[in-house]
Amino acid sequence: MTDPSISKPEHPSVCFRCGECCTRYQVLLEPSELERIAGFLGISVEKLKAEYTDPRWPVPGKFLLKHRDKGGCIFLIHKGKEALCSIHIAKPGVCRDWSPSLSRKECSQGLSRVWGVTATENGDLFGTPHDRAAFEEYLKSFSSEDS
Repeated sequence: MTDPSISKPEHPSVCFRCGECCTRYQVLLEPSELERIAGFLGISVEKLKAEYTDPRWPVPGKFLLKHRDKGGCIFLIHKGKEALCSIHIAKPGVCRDWSPSLSRKECSQGLSRVWGVTATENGDLFGTPHDRAAFEEYLKSFSSEDS
């Protein structure tokens, strides 16, 4: 049963920055994406390939971004509860095309892991009053970013 004083998330498809998708999946890069990321980082494409891609990937002309030892994209950084992309402006197309949604298991599991709440597809929140209130405060930050 939901608490009527806790509203539904105003942005049901906004990324909650849990990092779940960035931890579960490895990104396959096109050569043009290598160039864009290298340019953003101010390094050569060769250095990007050597330091940030997995040399074991066997498909010529495609490059697999490395994951850190403990999991997660090599460009994923954690700040408090948020997981952020350190190359957000130049991130790969597959990352740009990802559509977060409460109906995605990755997003709902990340929401539960990071915030201790669960949500139905229509945005009804479940969890302790404290966890729901903390998450609601976090959601308000998205509204202030849009202003």
